[in-house]
Amino acid sequence: MLSTVSDINMVADSVQRVMRFLDTETSYSKSIKRGIQPETFKAAISFRNVLHDLTLDIEPGKVTAVVGTSGAGKSTIVSLISRLYDPIAGQILIGGVDIKKLNVSWLRNQIGVVSQEPMLFDTSIEENIRYGKTTSTLEDIIEAAKISYAHGFINKLPAGYRSIVGEGGTKLSGGQKQRIAIARAIVKRPKLLLLDEATSALDSHSEGIVQEALDNAMRNRTTVIVAHRMSTVKKADVIYAMKEGRVVEKGTHSELMKFGGYYYSLAKIQELEEKDQVDKTSRKSYLNEEWFEEAPPFNQESLEVPRNEKTLQLNMKNLKMMVVWFLAIVFSTTTSTFLPTLHYIFSLFCESFTYSKDELSWRALMNVSYLFGLGIIIFFSVILSGVMSTIATQIWLGKLQRKAFDKMVSIDISWFDWNGNSPNECLEIFTNSPPLIESVTGDRAAQVLIFMLSVLFSVGYSFFFSTSITLANLPIFIFFFIINCLRLKTQDADARSAFLQTKATKVAIEYVQSVKTIQILNCQKYVVNQYQEMLAHSKKEAIVSIAWYAAVYSFSKTLIRWSLSILFIYGTNVIVRSNARGTSFVGVTFALSMASSLAGPALILTSQYPAARQAMKQLYRIAYSKISLNTMTDQGIKPAISGNIIFQDVTFSYPTREKVQILKKLNLKIEAGKTIALVGDSGCGKSTIISLLERFYLPNEGKILIDGNNINDINVRYLRSQMGLVSQEPVLFDMTIKENILYGLEEKVTMDKVIEAAKIANIHNFIMKLPRAYDASVGERGSKLSGGQKQRIAIARAILRNPKILLLDEATSSLDTENEKAVQEALENASIGRTNIVIAHRLSTIRKADKIVVLRSGEVIEEGNHGQLIEKRGHYFNLLSR
Repeated sequence: MLSTVSDINMVADSVQRVMRFLDTETSYSKSIKRGIQPETFKAAISFRNVLHDLTLDIEPGKVTAVVGTSGAGKSTIVSLISRLYDPIAGQILIGGVDIKKLNVSWLRNQIGVVSQEPMLFDTSIEENIRYGKTTSTLEDIIEAAKISYAHGFINKLPAGYRSIVGEGGTKLSGGQKQRIAIARAIVKRPKLLLLDEATSALDSHSEGIVQEALDNAMRNRTTVIVAHRMSTVKKADVIYAMKEGRVVEKGTHSELMKFGGYYYSLAKIQELEEKDQVDKTSRKSYLNEEWFEEAPPFNQESLEVPRNEKTLQLNMKNLKMMVVWFLAIVFSTTTSTFLPTLHYIFSLFCESFTYSKDELSWRALMNVSYLFGLGIIIFFSVILSGVMSTIATQIWLGKLQRKAFDKMVSIDISWFDWNGNSPNECLEIFTNSPPLIESVTGDRAAQVLIFMLSVLFSVGYSFFFSTSITLANLPIFIFFFIINCLRLKTQDADARSAFLQTKATKVAIEYVQSVKTIQILNCQKYVVNQYQEMLAHSKKEAIVSIAWYAAVYSFSKTLIRWSLSILFIYGTNVIVRSNARGTSFVGVTFALSMASSLAGPALILTSQYPAARQAMKQLYRIAYSKISLNTMTDQGIKPAISGNIIFQDVTFSYPTREKVQILKKLNLKIEAGKTIALVGDSGCGKSTIISLLERFYLPNEGKILIDGNNINDINVRYLRSQMGLVSQEPVLFDMTIKENILYGLEEKVTMDKVIEAAKIANIHNFIMKLPRAYDASVGERGSKLSGGQKQRIAIARAILRNPKILLLDEATSSLDTENEKAVQEALENASIGRTNIVIAHRLSTIRKADKIVVLRSGEVIEEGNHGQLIEKRGHYFNLLSR
């Protein structure tokens, strides 16, 4: 009863919070429902005293470019036009109308946005493009894909437009994701096109093609381009150069270059000539048509939960936990004797009325004392059984969670590539599983044990009082337990419902994490309908489960009445015929009726068992997954590392795509203290080389030697401590800047060292401008920082470790021109005495490399320094000429 009341209170509290959220209506939410919807969209946009007194005009049918350094406010302009935010001061006019007066949904239908980091959903390519316009036909989608030059690679896939892109588009390279995002923006035929670094993730070849496509798409359409790469804005009708939230220069490219001011300095830093562009690849560029799956239709059979799975057991070697479990069972057993003992005492009360008045008083007093003593014993046993079972559960569950988390952070990266192991799915397991498990363990488990033992003791007590009366009622109990066994059949429906609910939760998490993209695409109703469809499938399974449960529960209640009726009829006849004692009849009646009544609560308490069982299996699956590479082990040698690296006939395929060879008999030599640059088309294996050096994966064939030692023989933790990795998409944690720079370091580091690393990464001055300086929080995943600021903190984090080998996977790709030069100079200073492996697309970052290695289809086709490769006029030269 107490647990039920507790559940009701929790539900009431949750409902109250949800209702408060649903009842919240801001001025912004009102504008979604209301607002002006002009018959025509006039894309004349004016900013008046916005940000830092920003005044800016965007003429209809023109291409307007906005450039500037990190934090200048470029991307903020896109957010304000899209009405992700409203200005605190000033005014934004569209067609002469205050943007706040326009209907938000109508406005976003007129706008197409392509951001720097496109968010794709874990569904088919067709569905991802359809998010741009939910009523699009397949012909519309194909047309948009052709414009964005995505149609070609999509058609090469076995499932074509029905190919699943993976969580966050993980099965696509950065350039391919960006082209699909462009198609998604174009499919709605927007009047206004907002390009926030729209081509930044494309390689040089794709960028040129897509830029031409965008040029066609921009005709007769107002376009706003936000960029720090000058080559993408040279043809703009007007260019605004921004600094610290205000416009400092305005004009065409030629006008601003002649003026020789701020824009000119940015352009000179970046070197605008087309020859200064080298191929850019994204972090995961290993697309192949064999890696994709066709989007499967909804199939009930795929939801079947394995029945023959062995029950997973945790090896409880911890003596403390075993003792607590033992005490919990002892106290639960003691509590379960309450009802049979109470029946016996009650029968003594009834029997006492057959004695004389004098003896009646004495026996009544004795019976009362029995009840009092029983109450004291049960009081403590109930408390202790609940406390001990809860403590035991927390110890056991905590141990299981720690083991699962330890496995998560120490298991090899390839494990996450398999279905069911993605980070989001693991997050769901860690979030949802513990509450579900706790719902059937702890005090709930103690109650179920008490009820079960109470039933057994009550039946045993009935035999003690009257075997004949008890035997007469056994068929009823046998029939009852058969029905109770039928209750187990509902567990399949419960499990399917729980599976669908988890799947719906996963989709909800993905949508919430992509809420900005969803709002910009104006597809809120579409995603809500999709979510409702998934809930409808879950609801269908839940109804089946509830129907079974209701039938069994109601029938069990009916059995109680039947058993009482039979007991009274048969018991009366026994008493009349055999002169049996009435107390026997009373004892059996109470014992069997109470045993029957306990079935209802037991069913209620076990209703969460199927979902909890699935949750437990998921946690066990993670905790006891087989490890092919334990990153936390102390095994392996720890040699002195100077940075000589040799790849000998290395062949590699990703574990989930064994038929696709990424590297083919790769031979590569890197000398210590030298800088080597890797270039090549998408899918050539550049990022894979870095993954192998970090031992995220193991080569299928061949050897990787570091200073003559096989990389497989080197201790993983030690190896990674000798390397510094700065990837294209830096990951920051919701901590302070100082904590992010120090993250993962075991030895103590002085604040001076942290500041020194920040200065090298050209981030110190920015940090010192913050109110809390190095103690400022960066927000979730660095949300309070710009892309360039996040990247520089990641660079500082790598530099602080003083690595022997520095791995730079597009390390400066997110920096504006001004900061890129400063950071590049800092990295050049930091690279002295280290082996440096650079993946880059800008000539300024690799032209000084000691050796440039050109890859194609997992093989080295050219190598040499910049001058040597230019003289060869081979593949490298062709890349530069694009």
